[in-house]
Amino acid sequence: MQRSVPLLILLMFTAITSTDAGDWPNFRGPTHDGLAVGETLVDSWPEAGPAVVWSRSIGQGYSGFVVVGNRAFTQEQTLYHQALICVDTDTGKTLWSYRYGWPHEGGGLYPGPRATPTVDGDRVYFMGPNGLVGCVSVATGTLIWSRNYKEEFDGKGTDFGVSASPVVWQSMVILPVGGQEASLIAVDAATGDVVWKCGSQPASYATPIIVPLGDRHIVVAPLENSLLLADAKTGHKLMEQDLSSGYDEHSSAPIYREPLLFTSGPFRSGGTQYQLSPVEDGAKLGMKIEWFAKEMSNDIASSVLVDDHLYGFDLREPQSRLHRPSRGHFRCLSWQDGSEAWNSQEPGHANIIAAGGKLLMFNDRGELLLCRATPDRYEELARCSVFPDDVCWTPPALSNGRVFLRTHQQAVCIQVGTSETSPNSPVPNESTATLASIRGPGRFNPTVLLGGEREFPAATPSWQELQLWYLANMTLLIVVAGVFAVLRRFDGQGDWTTIGYWLALIIAGAVTSGIINPLISGFLFTWPLAVWAAMQRTAELYVVAPNDRSERPSPWRARGMLIIFVAVGGIYFHCCRMLGMATEWAFLAGPVAAVPLAMALAWGGKQGQLVRYPAAARITSHLVSFTVFYWASVILMKGWIRVAS
Repeated sequence: MQRSVPLLILLMFTAITSTDAGDWPNFRGPTHDGLAVGETLVDSWPEAGPAVVWSRSIGQGYSGFVVVGNRAFTQEQTLYHQALICVDTDTGKTLWSYRYGWPHEGGGLYPGPRATPTVDGDRVYFMGPNGLVGCVSVATGTLIWSRNYKEEFDGKGTDFGVSASPVVWQSMVILPVGGQEASLIAVDAATGDVVWKCGSQPASYATPIIVPLGDRHIVVAPLENSLLLADAKTGHKLMEQDLSSGYDEHSSAPIYREPLLFTSGPFRSGGTQYQLSPVEDGAKLGMKIEWFAKEMSNDIASSVLVDDHLYGFDLREPQSRLHRPSRGHFRCLSWQDGSEAWNSQEPGHANIIAAGGKLLMFNDRGELLLCRATPDRYEELARCSVFPDDVCWTPPALSNGRVFLRTHQQAVCIQVGTSETSPNSPVPNESTATLASIRGPGRFNPTVLLGGEREFPAATPSWQELQLWYLANMTLLIVVAGVFAVLRRFDGQGDWTTIGYWLALIIAGAVTSGIINPLISGFLFTWPLAVWAAMQRTAELYVVAPNDRSERPSPWRARGMLIIFVAVGGIYFHCCRMLGMATEWAFLAGPVAAVPLAMALAWGGKQGQLVRYPAAARITSHLVSFTVFYWASVILMKGWIRVAS
């Protein structure tokens, strides 16, 4: 009995930590290339979609699932923390959670952790967006070690947040850092101690791969402007190929079939196949270009290689937003020479898993697709909408016939394999959940308020754009003020600053973009006027009134205007976030500079300094106040970008 207890504990622990054929322990699967060997996908699914094994709420983040045995791991973010979580693959219930940091960009465009964890034996490794690397126990979530190598080596090049997943090879963890003499590092998997360092270029967002070449293994790491190849055992740099200059986002995974290597860059930069060859002394590598395909620019979704053809999305213009998908074509290219076999806009920008001659794709519109992997034509077998109201960039995971998907709010496990590959999966019946039953209410589409979007929403507006927007806002202000001045026939005795005037300014700023933008080829942005008007009126109502108490605004009016100001700011923030307008948030900071002037002008008006020519003087004062508000916001916007760069 004394012998059997330790043996039983060992068997139980082995059942938890062993890696089976159906496991998905790494980013892009067991072989790091999106191929699910041994999985058999169904040929189609019902009109209502495949059966849902479970669905649960989850925090923000782009971290994908990894699956080992009956446990699945991913990272999430709540209002209070970031965490690595472990869930039961049959129920979706949380088994443990390891909290490791404060939220990352909680109110930003891209909130939460990015990197997918990695499971190796009885340990799971994770990377946080600020560079923290940790190792915890698979069984309990207990921390074994953690270090922030980005801080230690002053890593550069991952301003949007570290996104690469840890790569475990033999007894080391390979990590891109982007530091001086530490572009790429290897650390001891058991302790976190640095084993070797290599390179001095800034890092990027792609996960390195380790590939065989002759009698050695090579680390292939896409950096910000170069492709670094190093000996996996020693860290000796074998080759560094220039890819670009300036800030660049290399996010897609390289693809390798000895001795050929394919890499791709985003936004029309194309894809290149290289042939690798060792030189005689073994200290360097030979590399020559086999072919270049201009129209295969992978971004956050990587291609897969099935037989002799590449399948992937060629991103031609900006990534998707809530109101539209990414722009580009899904293409099939020959691995031999890069020639195109076919292209289609039907799949969209999709992360791909290849299994049994089929492609399981999860696109940025939240749709799950099943297609035939054939160079003859695009052949779709089934499609269903899983998350219709979200932009979905997180890669799927396939394990034992089940696919694991997530957004910033919800995670689901869906049955897509045959019963032979997933004997423990529930048999669909009348009580099985359907996709329709797990969907939440639809979201508001913010484009109705703006009538369109800029060509590159996340890019900082040019000075020409900002000047045009300023003139448009000023014109609106003058027109509304002029109309009210004429209609009310101001003589210095009336209440010129009525709620009607301010509501007219707020409404004009909020709706004019939506009216004009569908009619023009460019993009006008008039919401700054709405934000300023709500701020200006709130400031005026909270200025100390003259001694005559009868002229003081009632408390409900001041409080009501404050509520309107907060509501306008909230709607503006929501629109910017959903449309990917990263820098226009600076207009919410404009009141910091403008409020003192607004209050001074309001106080001057109440003390009779603007009475002689009330209409003209007050219109002028508002033009001055808006000008300070607008350009203070612009200075903040441009200054913030300069500091970040």
